[in-house]
Amino acid sequence: MTVSRSGGLFLIALLGATGATAEAAPIVTQSSVFANGAAVGGTQPDSITVGAGSVWVEYGDGVDSTGVIPGNSTIVQYNTSGAIKRVYSISGEVDGLKVDPSTGTVWALQNQDANATLSLINPTTGVVTGPLKYAAPPYAYGNNPPGPAPLNNGRGYDDVAFLNGKVYLSYTNPANPTDSVLQVLDNGAHPSGTLTTTSILTAAATGVTSSANEPDIDSLKSTPNGELALTTEGDGPGCCDPIGEYTLIAHPGAPNQTVTNVRVTNAGNNVQGIDDVIFPGATSGWLYVAETSANTVDKVWLSGLDPDTPIVAISGLGEVALVNPADGHVESALLSGLGSPHGMDFVAAPELSTWGMLLLGFAGLGFARHRNRATAGGLLRTGLVDRMHSRREIR
Repeated sequence: MTVSRSGGLFLIALLGATGATAEAAPIVTQSSVFANGAAVGGTQPDSITVGAGSVWVEYGDGVDSTGVIPGNSTIVQYNTSGAIKRVYSISGEVDGLKVDPSTGTVWALQNQDANATLSLINPTTGVVTGPLKYAAPPYAYGNNPPGPAPLNNGRGYDDVAFLNGKVYLSYTNPANPTDSVLQVLDNGAHPSGTLTTTSILTAAATGVTSSANEPDIDSLKSTPNGELALTTEGDGPGCCDPIGEYTLIAHPGAPNQTVTNVRVTNAGNNVQGIDDVIFPGATSGWLYVAETSANTVDKVWLSGLDPDTPIVAISGLGEVALVNPADGHVESALLSGLGSPHGMDFVAAPELSTWGMLLLGFAGLGFARHRNRATAGGLLRTGLVDRMHSRREIR
């Protein structure tokens, strides 16, 4: 498949000569600490997003998630080698952080448990626009006291995803099955002024049957096959959210929208602390993982992946694992012993063997071109010599 997409006949011949190899099991061949919060005075890394040659990491810094108690989160723009390019300080707790692939703008969602706002970062100039506020309805601000906890009894937006020119937001803390958990931003990809939204999914669609088991809505991702993946954390038995799962939404907001809920289990038991889900859409690439309690971000090279098998961060197991997409059971751990894995992002890249074949292919094409030129030059020189001999004979 890789060769057919390259369109190079020489590469196809080369592959035929070398022979096909059997598909390998997913493996981790390189792993390193990409970033450490201590270097920027940040703590509790969570959201990660990659775009336009930069890796963006959000450090929550223990800030109040309702916006009631003042505080700032740290956003760091790294290059792909881990060098710091810029550091931003944004008010409130930034949880959702995402690069819009169509514009390059970085979206920072603030205060997911009440008094939510949105800030936009221009990655070229470093200018931050916002915070922009949401209107009501359908957004409802929490009725929080002006002092210490309990402060997290409101609603807000936890994550953002971009799909087919539209902007989608995961809506936290539903209290009833009819409450919205997923909305589309009416303002589109270039928001300004007051923000308004339209609900496209309720808690009932995620399997909620009463106000006693409302989902703990978390991350939101777009998948390579054009769906949205919405994460429900799963806070364990005896809590409002006993089941960790992800919900796939096809044709979001359209009349033919469909919803598939996948409960994640390990050895038959519900898992706790699902924070992020990624469908790689490729067999190999770089995975970035935030270890929140360890205050580090890991960079891992993965190969032998099934493009349609989800990679799930499960803090309750301390693992980043592959999950069977059909029944949701944990198939295998890619990374284990992690310090509360949370946000992730994945950048697809060819297998190292593919790079080798591509280089050989380009070398072969270059040799063939050089040989053709040499042959043409030889023919040209032969023609000149023949003409010179002909003139001498005439004389």
